[in-house]
Amino acid sequence: MAHYITKWVGLDGLKGIGLFFHRGWVKNLFMSIFIGFGFWMVWYGLEFWAGTMNFFGIKPPSELFMPVVEILIGFFMGSLINDLLIRGYVMNLLKGKLPIALVFAISILIYALDDYWYAGFSLSNILFSIILGLSLTLAFYKTGSIWANTGIHYGLNIAYGLFYGIAGKAGSGIFIIEETGKATALTNLLPFIVPGIMFIFVLWGLKFYSKFTDAPVNNSLQL
Repeated sequence: MAHYITKWVGLDGLKGIGLFFHRGWVKNLFMSIFIGFGFWMVWYGLEFWAGTMNFFGIKPPSELFMPVVEILIGFFMGSLINDLLIRGYVMNLLKGKLPIALVFAISILIYALDDYWYAGFSLSNILFSIILGLSLTLAFYKTGSIWANTGIHYGLNIAYGLFYGIAGKAGSGIFIIEETGKATALTNLLPFIVPGIMFIFVLWGLKFYSKFTDAPVNNSLQL
């Protein structure tokens, strides 16, 4: 269905929204997974250090199957679909029709509003989503396919899922944790500092990614 819709609006099917397998796509995906996962784990580590969360261990093996499936499959599909719609479809539909800075702004704004439905409306949530959206949007634009930005998105969601699961509740993932309700100046700023530093890191690290701006020769799974 997505293939025919994108064809109908003048894009080249799924390739037209960035979903194709070019040389280097695996490298792009896994580099980005490590980036997103790493920065979010640093974030949670600082939360534990500051005393805003307590760690009590890992759930017993009998309770791990569903959280693992939800994290590995549910979060991947959610990240991929979100990125295909908000970056792949929106950006490629508008690119060439509007100035690229405006295309960026529209894509990031839609992403921030989409997060509003999940996390609830607040200026801090909107600002967090805008800063995070910079990394995701830039990764898509500079590499020409979905894999770099979906890797970042999926990586940070894996880290989130370890502690909060797909339900978004503390302790619903693999690790048993509780939120203490304590807040410090540092923890109040982490939602802006961590994605902000990650954006700078992505900006620097894009030179190591495989970039693909033309349609692939074929759709075989090239590594």
